[in-house]
Amino acid sequence: MELLKALYNINCKSGREGEIKAFFLQQVADLHLKIEEDEFGNLFLTKGVARKYPCVTAHLDEVHETSPFRIVEEASGIFGEDELGNMTGIGADDKNGLWIIIKLMHDVPVLKVALFVEEEKKGDLAGCRGSKACSLKQFENVLYVLAVDRKGCSEVVINGKGYVKLCDASFPPAHLLQQYEYECVDGGKTDVVELKMRGLSVPCCNISCGYYNAHKSDEYTNILHLRKAYAFVRAWVEYTLETEKLG
Repeated sequence: MELLKALYNINCKSGREGEIKAFFLQQVADLHLKIEEDEFGNLFLTKGVARKYPCVTAHLDEVHETSPFRIVEEASGIFGEDELGNMTGIGADDKNGLWIIIKLMHDVPVLKVALFVEEEKKGDLAGCRGSKACSLKQFENVLYVLAVDRKGCSEVVINGKGYVKLCDASFPPAHLLQQYEYECVDGGKTDVVELKMRGLSVPCCNISCGYYNAHKSDEYTNILHLRKAYAFVRAWVEYTLETEKLG
């Protein structure tokens, strides 16, 4: 969990994502990747050569103003404390997604990744500003977009806030839903919802990745649930690579 703790120790308030962006790129520097950054600051990374790619996304920012004084790991949970021993937010929304993606990029041979800045609401500014500004051409060569930016441990959001349809209920592989104990639900707003509202045609969804009490000082991560999320997303990508002709 040292990688996860390192992510939690980087403050990346919306609009200040430079440090965590550099840290992420350092973690995948040993891979042969195509790396693009758009004018708004979003990152797009491609591993392997394929006609169409599975795509996974997360956002680089958090709502908290400062980093925890220290990261505490107890039993199956991780949380942050300040110098007075009070719990403080760790930005697990969405550093858990970043942790999953770093591991995926090392463990699967073909993948496209979209990392968005400024997903969180900031003052009077609405959220999802990075996904609102990006070019949809970045997704012309993807089969689908899986976001890992959902609380809990068992949900695949297929309809976003405002009844925005992300995908059909038949899109998530039924055998993987059963194996990893996930279910299709309705959810809120995140980058994939914005992309669909803008006209992205491929299926999307948003997957639970083990964080709880997002945006609050008592935010924490259940390690077992985070690991289950990683296993679920990896199995989904590998299933795609096994069943689709991507070359």
